[in-house]
Amino acid sequence: MNIDVVEMAFGVSPIAMMLVAPDGRIRTCNPEFEALFGYELGALNGVLVETLLPDHLRTGHVALRQAFNAMPAKRRMGAEREVKGVARDGAVLPLELALEPVVVDGGAHVIAVALDLRQRHAQRKRISSVMDAASCTMVVVDADGRIDFVNRAVTQLLGYTPDDLHGRQVEILVPEDLRVAHQVYRRSFALLPDAQAKRRVRTVTARHRDGHGVRVEATLDLIDLDGQMGVVATLVDLTERIETERALAARAHELERLNADLEQFTRGVSHDLKAPLASIAGLLSLCREDLACGETADLGENLARAAQIAEHSVSEIESVLLATMTTERGIAPVPVDLGFVVRQLWRDLNVGAASARLELQLAVPGSVATEEVTLKTVLRNLLSNAMRYRDDTKTELVVQVSARLADGQLRICVSDNGIGIPEEVLPEIFDLFRKHGDRGGSGIGLNLVQRSVERLGGSIGATSTEGQGTTFTLNLPMQMEDAV
Repeated sequence: MNIDVVEMAFGVSPIAMMLVAPDGRIRTCNPEFEALFGYELGALNGVLVETLLPDHLRTGHVALRQAFNAMPAKRRMGAEREVKGVARDGAVLPLELALEPVVVDGGAHVIAVALDLRQRHAQRKRISSVMDAASCTMVVVDADGRIDFVNRAVTQLLGYTPDDLHGRQVEILVPEDLRVAHQVYRRSFALLPDAQAKRRVRTVTARHRDGHGVRVEATLDLIDLDGQMGVVATLVDLTERIETERALAARAHELERLNADLEQFTRGVSHDLKAPLASIAGLLSLCREDLACGETADLGENLARAAQIAEHSVSEIESVLLATMTTERGIAPVPVDLGFVVRQLWRDLNVGAASARLELQLAVPGSVATEEVTLKTVLRNLLSNAMRYRDDTKTELVVQVSARLADGQLRICVSDNGIGIPEEVLPEIFDLFRKHGDRGGSGIGLNLVQRSVERLGGSIGATSTEGQGTTFTLNLPMQMEDAV
């Protein structure tokens, strides 16, 4: 091949091309090449090729050129990296070069084809600007697993800057124990058909710069990166979503608890109404007998007592209804005079039972700060049970209520001298609908007591000896208030 043929080929090519002699001087180049570097026609002929390189690369390039002349081989430079050229006005040109060894006029020459990358860079810059505006993190990974681009959102998500990650293997964003496996996944994904690979969504853990894991939703898409297959991964932070799901789960659990509380209160209302209604019925029965006999001495007192119990029951029902309308805020603790409450409950329950005696041993200063309606439910049921299971062989029912501080808790004991509970039945007494004997009752009272005590954050247990009596012991984490 002679120089005329080369010049003829250059003249019809739309691509920037030059012919370099073995001594490194440019023998000829086409107008596209001269225009690319800003030179006039023919101005580059005879000029050393190093003239077109940045100053800091010129000396090193001479050695590279001489080595290439010694072992010429067709190669595409810039496929793995871009090279820099310098235009006549000093502007740095990003280029991709292809080298083709040829023999011209009997001597070894090199044809260099230059591709201007400025338009590609400008396009990438525009795309980068758009991607940087996205709120989610976007990572572009080339065929070899290197990060080609990542937008600024990565800083907020994973603590890196884009410059920290550019050119690094994508496994830097993968937890250390998964990095080897991820290399296999990455290579397998690249081999998937487009239909399977597009919009592949996974929930995974990304590694933050400080080492902790961040749960993200990763959407993977295959893309073309300058003729090679690449992947763009869109990462969406799931932290807020996970917290929301946890909050919803906690809310659902709370609603279940509230429903259970409402069910408990419903049972409690039904159960607790029976005792005062029975007392009222007993008093009215006495009144009817007195009227039938013409005895009116105790009539007024019994009617007044029945009215008092009815009024008190109305107040109790209103308190319970107020509690059922209280949601997650709970029932506000109020100062409760334990002695006053026990005596009031005893009066309401002990109607027409002259052979029953209440003993109080309250070694607590001031009042108890607690949920009044819940504590009343507990004490009412325990006192009612003591009366129901009294021992008819004994001349007097004795119910003792004691309270003291022990181990930072309020310990309340309700004891009676009733018929007691058989040893084999004792472990089951707090089970729902579990009844002992044939003395009536619904079988929910002690279960209601246990759940009420647990609502107050305490515990309850029972000891009993058949034929001697039963003792219920409550341990409650109560706050004591000074007496007024």
